[in-house]
Order: sequence, then structure tokens, then C-alpha cells
Amino acid sequence: MKPISLAVLSAAMFTGCTLNGGVPMTAWGKKGVSMVDYRTDAGQCVVLALTITPDANAAKSAGGINGANAGVPDSPGASGSATSVAASRGGGLPLISGNIYRDSAPADFVNRAAMQQRTQEMSVQRVRNDALKSCLAGRGYSEFVLNAAQRAALGKLAPRSDARRNYLFKLGTDPDVLRKQSISRKRPGS
Repeated sequence: MKPISLAVLSAAMFTGCTLNGGVPMTAWGKKGVSMVDYRTDAGQCVVLALTITPDANAAKSAGGINGANAGVPDSPGASGSATSVAASRGGGLPLISGNIYRDSAPADFVNRAAMQQRTQEMSVQRVRNDALKSCLAGRGYSEFVLNAAQRAALGKLAPRSDARRNYLFKLGTDPDVLRKQSISRKRPGS
């Protein structure tokens, strides 16, 4: 597990969604929880979320380069297919473009590979975020929306600082904040 990923996810744990990488729009809280339990639950849920490895190889994604979409068209004007050109050179790896004078991948193939990689990364991140939220909700935490004044106050506090953690803990354990600003979610298993 990458320590930097754990630190980033842990720092963002109770701050939820952000707008353009700025001040968070939501946070998590639980009425009556101690600071020790608050931080312990956060750490355990982060570890759980980071250790999930979904099986997402994009083999069935349209336009991808895995699975059934692995075929690469020959270049226009190329004599023969990539396989036949490679065979005429004595076997080995087929040329991606099908042209003996061009050993680089076509731009479309490179773009599709990059898009597939990014899609896979986003899918894994989505699964991990869902696991994190499910873990917190399963432990009795509620997600709540920060109002403008709370976002402004939080924006003045240094990321990963004790002051920031204390402020979020204070908000997250305030029954009025949880009652008025909570996002209603269906709990797992309900």
C-alpha cells in the first residue's frame, strides 16, 4: 500500500466532496462519538477502502484495447496486414500500424489506451469512495453539507492540522449540525 495514498485519503476522509479541489462541500459526523473513536473509525475505513482492488480490466469497454477490442486496423495504403508483414520479417511481434516503415502506434490507438487507463483509474477510485462511504455509514456516521460560513472557516485552517481536525470533529458531533445539514442516505443492509 502506498503511504502517500493513505495520507491523502486519511486527510480527506471526513471532508468528503470538494468543489474544484477547494474547500470541502461535505463532511462526516456522528452524535456522541469521542475524538479517539472518530479518528480510529476514519483510519480503519480508509484502510478498508484503499485495500479494495476491484476487477476492472476494461475488457468489455467500447473502444478499449483489451479483450474483443484488441484489433488494430492497418494503416491506409499498407501492403498486407500487421500479422502478414511480421510473418514476412521472420515472425516476432507484429507491427502495430501494419506499415514496415512505421514502428510507432497510431495516434488513435495511443489515445484509446490512455482513455481506457484513465477510465479504469476513475472506476477504481469510485469503488473505493463508495467503500469508504459505506464503511462510515455502517459505523453510524452521517454525511452532512457544510454551509458557507463553515466552508469559509475550514478554508482558513491548514490541511491535516490539529485545528482543522478539531473543527471538523466539533461540527461532526454537534446534534444541530447533524440534524439540519445531514444528507439522507439509505444505510447499507437496509
